[in-house]
Amino acid sequence: MKKLNKIIAAACTGLAVLLAASCQTIPGDEKSDASKTENGGAASTQTESNHPLGISDADYQKILEKSIYSPGNNYRLKKVIEKMRNGEKVTYAALGGSVTEGAGAANFKDGYAYQFGKLLREKYTPDGGKNFYTDVAGLSGTPSPLGLLRYQSDVVDVLGQNPDILIIEFSVNDGGECTGTRAFEALIRNALEANPETCVIALYSDAKTYKNVQWAMIPVASFYRIPQVSIQDAIESSGVKVDENKFFDDYVHPKKEGHTIMAECLMYLFEKADAAQLNDAYEIPAETYKNKPLTNFTRILGDDEKVKITKGGFGSVDANCQSIKKTGKSDFPFNWHHGAEDGNEPFVMKINCKELLFVYKEQGSWLSEKFGKAQIFVDGQLKMSCDGGKAGGWNNCVISQLIDEETASEHTVEIKMADGETAKGFTIVAMGYSK
Repeated sequence: MKKLNKIIAAACTGLAVLLAASCQTIPGDEKSDASKTENGGAASTQTESNHPLGISDADYQKILEKSIYSPGNNYRLKKVIEKMRNGEKVTYAALGGSVTEGAGAANFKDGYAYQFGKLLREKYTPDGGKNFYTDVAGLSGTPSPLGLLRYQSDVVDVLGQNPDILIIEFSVNDGGECTGTRAFEALIRNALEANPETCVIALYSDAKTYKNVQWAMIPVASFYRIPQVSIQDAIESSGVKVDENKFFDDYVHPKKEGHTIMAECLMYLFEKADAAQLNDAYEIPAETYKNKPLTNFTRILGDDEKVKITKGGFGSVDANCQSIKKTGKSDFPFNWHHGAEDGNEPFVMKINCKELLFVYKEQGSWLSEKFGKAQIFVDGQLKMSCDGGKAGGWNNCVISQLIDEETASEHTVEIKMADGETAKGFTIVAMGYSK
């Protein structure tokens, strides 16, 4: 038996030597040369990584640290961490554009907003998140003014309350938006005022080609002393070489791995706050940052004490408005639609307001109904012409500001099909006003 054991041991030793030799680098074989990267540069000395894109521990730490543009006042954030640890009910919402919706990942539920919710549940809740509720309210191609219109229906109504955690992500969509960051400010201020426990976080995503407009949003978020996370800074200012072709799926949307980095940057903000001393109780600034703020904002769903509507030829409902990934259904089931046989009676609205936001649809080219042009008059003056049949339309929303004044007053808004366009469709997707 001893002799047999010696024979087996010798055989194992010989096999180990052969396996080790087979793993040695073959001269001239670049695919197995660990000293080279895909681009021919020097590789990290770390051959294995637990991080997305194979980034080393040291470099990943640089990315995480650079992602925190500002920790802000941590009072509300630390309090919500405490609530999660205690197993109390906590609601979390992410409001933004297509990046928040999960675009770029093969499965939209691998988007950063979903991944971040999972990380919060795993780290901070004692029971796997039985009392933790998530609402991912991303919608492709939409800027913060549309987020302001959607906030009540897509966040508050879904959760049954103003959330405990609210991420706002519009930095890659807000270039040239019609309110000049006033809608972004209104989202922040309204959420902070509506729930004294809401922790608002500004998230600045990144775009491969056109970057973002965080430069315009940072002064507003800093004024409110809310935490800010910049993925653009994490990727471009950390000093770490990140292969954009591996991070991005296209010109703006991250792949699953890119979404993972975004989620972990947000998680790093929470971990840093968790380890820091509690700041003084948060106080909302008495004044607003911008003049003519879009506070006291109301979405128009019909007549109210300040709005009276005569639908005219816009009395039907468009069932093909822009849909949201998580439901696969229209995100605007309430709208005003003019069909080909609805005549030319105008839509007329009497309204008392300071500001009025107006959204119409650019018809998807695959749909059979042909859309046309409509004209919008405010107090008898032509304000704008809208082409609902614009080439390249994909049921996307287009938002404009029709009224923008210092104080509220009475106005008449009239919408009718342009000459020669009566037999075509047009959809008023949504409207909202500030009192």
